[in-house]
Amino acid sequence: MRVDLSGVNFQGASLIGADFSQADLSQADLSKTDLFMANLSEVNLSGANLREAKLFKANLTQANLFRTDLSQANLSLANLSLANLSQANLGRANLKGTNFNQADLKGADLREADLSNANLSGVDLGQANLKQTNFSQVDLTGANLREARYNQATVWPATFNPNSTEAICED
Repeated sequence: MRVDLSGVNFQGASLIGADFSQADLSQADLSKTDLFMANLSEVNLSGANLREAKLFKANLTQANLFRTDLSQANLSLANLSLANLSQANLGRANLKGTNFNQADLKGADLREADLSNANLSGVDLGQANLKQTNFSQVDLTGANLREARYNQATVWPATFNPNSTEAICED
């Protein structure tokens, strides 16, 4: 059973260890919240505002047929270090300046997301959809891009060569 928390204002709240699994948090304001070790598995966060949220060690995984929906969410400047976002939908999300240090984004959908100025060092982007994604001025040191899919519209950092990875260009 999904709990409907769509549109709720949690701005600045301490939600450490909270269990929001399977909740509908679409359009919710979670800006500046502390979601350390929160369970956000199978959560709908589409259109949610997570600007400057702390999601260190948060669980944002899918289960069964559901997937975490962060499409079009504002996660700019959020801390998602070590977060599990495997298979998450981050399409068209605002991820400017977000810290994804060592996060798991394996199989995530990042189509048309803006990751400019984000920290993606040590992140797992294996099998992710990176088509039309903006990676300008991004730190990809130690990132895994094995079997990630991108196209000519994907914007890479000036010094990064996707051909040196095992990513797949699908144009």
